[in-house]
Amino acid sequence: MAELITVANNDWLDFVSKQENANIFHHPAWAELLSDCYGYRPSLLALQNGDGFMAAGLPVLDVNSRLTGHRAVSLPFSDFCPPLGENIATLVRELKAWRTQNRWPQILVHWPLPEGDGVFPGEITARHITQLDPDPQVVFRKFKRTQVQQPIRQAEKAGVVIRRGEGWEDVRLFCGLHLQTRRRLGTPAQPLRFFRLLWERLIAQGLGFVMSAYQGEQLLAGAVFLHWNKTLVYKYSASDPQYWCLRPNNLLLWHAIQWGCEHGYEVFDWGKTDIGNEGLRDFKRGWGSEEQLLHYTILADQEPAAKISSGRSQLLLKTVIQHSPAWVCRLIGELLYSHFA
Repeated sequence: MAELITVANNDWLDFVSKQENANIFHHPAWAELLSDCYGYRPSLLALQNGDGFMAAGLPVLDVNSRLTGHRAVSLPFSDFCPPLGENIATLVRELKAWRTQNRWPQILVHWPLPEGDGVFPGEITARHITQLDPDPQVVFRKFKRTQVQQPIRQAEKAGVVIRRGEGWEDVRLFCGLHLQTRRRLGTPAQPLRFFRLLWERLIAQGLGFVMSAYQGEQLLAGAVFLHWNKTLVYKYSASDPQYWCLRPNNLLLWHAIQWGCEHGYEVFDWGKTDIGNEGLRDFKRGWGSEEQLLHYTILADQEPAAKISSGRSQLLLKTVIQHSPAWVCRLIGELLYSHFA
């Protein structure tokens, strides 16, 4: 008889390390980071079989927001977090019972689950995966010539230099550029404490790095990559638009992919993309990636009503951020980011 239990970090890490489709978001350090930064209550849920072994599992964070409501999420700010192991149908059944027992109105899972009573499809998103190879040139030849290969060569000829770093100073410099990028887009920036914890819990522990593009001493672009269990994840990016003509982002991404190939990684995960963002989807496809359209899953008593468009408020927030000093973008993130999960 299988039952759903909570497990300790070490037991969970031992289990997920053996799962081929586990990524950095399954690592207990990621859930701990989110919990410490935003105050979410973590649970590592595992399906235990009659022999006392874990058969399947899923990490979950309890999000209790006065602004956006109470729900469990697997996991906030994590592009894709599939349930791991076997007997997924049994795991879903036990998750439904767990939700009722813990009085969660919803459990949001960032992966498709078998639909049924109390299990409903949620947001549809695009995922792009580039298969890596020990020889980076094998991967390079899959890139679209004019869209990807030529801009990489252009950046090299312009003297753009890529630096890989794992120190706090590398993260701090990225944060400055990231804040300016978020302000330009009209989007709240993550709290600085998030990036400090990201460095302490993941990057400093050998689970991530920063790639930065320079021309001389001028920082042109930067990106944060997380890696574990043969998967390299492209997580955060930032750039200065006045230097886009030098194509620093293309060269930066190519260096990250090369690093993944040379260090035994098998998959480069580009993260989620809104299906309506055809430009970004086309950009990612240009890197020899396979596109998958996936939907998140919602466990609830009844099918959630379609969300009422909040376009007017989003436009107002975007306008305020874009026409305010950078500290306003940071302050809004400090006050509201935890509610966005």
